[in-house]
Amino acid sequence: EVMRLEGVVVSGLGEGSYYVKQRGYRKQFREQLGFIPFPGTLNVKLNGSSRQAREVLQELPGVMLKGFRTKERSFGEVKCFPVRIRGKEAFLVLPLRSSHREVVELVAEEKLRDALGLKDGDRVELEVRKWK
Repeated sequence: EVMRLEGVVVSGLGEGSYYVKQRGYRKQFREQLGFIPFPGTLNVKLNGSSRQAREVLQELPGVMLKGFRTKERSFGEVKCFPVRIRGKEAFLVLPLRSSHREVVELVAEEKLRDALGLKDGDRVELEVRKWK
């Protein structure tokens, strides 16, 4: 285990779904992480002390998904870290371009919100793990 992050579940703007559906990322999820994620993310707003931890994550080795271009636009690099949330395996995805410092996004094979019975405002703890 690398670190623990704490926060509360919040609703996203649906952006996570747009990114996860991009073929350029999906292919890399399959090849590097071994699965195709549910087309959406679970958003967790970190509490105060966990926000600093996010800066630490920027520096830690994770799984890098390369940026790519489509006809419409370019997509940036994303760093992924294995996490456990309430006993379920998932990945924390950290877009290197992102400005949302206090919110982290998780992807998994299933819709975590449903699988774990989560709703907005629920407190969660994320165990960030080392990538083998």
